[in-house]
Amino acid sequence: MTNALGANEADKPESPPEALEIVESFTTALNNFNWRADYFKFCEVLGFTLDSYSEEKYQQFRELGSYLDCFDKEAIAKMIEAGR
Repeated sequence: MTNALGANEADKPESPPEALEIVESFTTALNNFNWRADYFKFCEVLGFTLDSYSEEKYQQFRELGSYLDCFDKEAIAKMIEAGR
């Protein structure tokens, strides 16, 4: 069966194990930091001063975690491989 982009299921690339390991490590580390760090720790780790810029970056970081959770690890690994 052909999907909307014209490729069938057999044409979908596999995610190499090393890409999946990178994704697992990256997403786990970011999620752990997101869980453990508040705004002040975020600023401390990144060397930010407490101002509107750092508040905006902290909010973007929180959104990044949410958006990463929208994709399964295999999909992220495939995007990484496609971008190499």
